Amino acid sequence: MPTIQKQADIVKVKQYVTDAKGHKKAAILDMKELERVQELLEDLADLKAIEDRVCEKEESYESFSSKRKSSLHV
Repeated sequence: MPTIQKQADIVKVKQYVTDAKGHKKAAILDMKELERVQELLEDLADLKAIEDRVCEKEESYESFSSKRKSSLHV
């Protein structure tokens, strides 16, 4: 994975909230930017889930479905 980040991948902050000493304490984002960041986080979560399951043994849908149905207590 490349270590260089594209400019488009950086979060665009509209304004920073600072304390009396000028230290950044919070950031204000446009709603559109917040939605973009949320989508990126969802994509990362999906990629992590895929990575976690890459070593799992493959199983047919029928076998999985059968096991799932037998474990449900209705």
